[in-house]
Amino acid sequence: MAKSHVFANAEMSPGEVLRHPLRVRILAACTERATAIREFAEKAKVPLSKAEYHFNKLAKHRYIRVARKERVGGAFRHLYVATRLGVVTDAEFAVLEDEEQRRLSTAVIATFHERCTTALQADTFDARIDSHFTWASRVLDEQGWKDQMEDQLRGYERANKIEAESKARMRRSGEVGITTTVGHAGFESPPDEPPAQALSL
Repeated sequence: MAKSHVFANAEMSPGEVLRHPLRVRILAACTERATAIREFAEKAKVPLSKAEYHFNKLAKHRYIRVARKERVGGAFRHLYVATRLGVVTDAEFAVLEDEEQRRLSTAVIATFHERCTTALQADTFDARIDSHFTWASRVLDEQGWKDQMEDQLRGYERANKIEAESKARMRRSGEVGITTTVGHAGFESPPDEPPAQALSL
């Protein structure tokens, strides 16, 4: 079963936008820092025209945008940044190289951390008595791991449904929405205690 690796507030199916692995790589690069098309093409070792095509697709669906323009000789180069993170399925994530996976995951964690920090600084993090933030360390077998990850996916899908229902009610009532950050995560961690070392005499 495919599950969400990173999160988004995408209005259309991310699979349609991110079905090409190069677009996932572009999104990861633009999430990490402002990126020029030529710079990306050279680093990724792909033709410039191919990179331009996929940059344009992501920009069209508002996954990336031009953050600034820099004069280079008699022309300008556009530097793109990610405007939102897409939902990347297991299959899409698997085609990335190890370093690209790490970069994408790092970018997601950094984005979430930034939202938490911003809320703390704005005194909204604890503004509502029923807000929730927890994490826990668990030790699971293979079946337990699968059960937990499937539960994470159900929680993510349920959150999408709750948002859709909320928007429908707000359209009818005119109520102002509560900007909310919801996180779903589950990942393998290194052991809490290192394995015992064998002693030799």
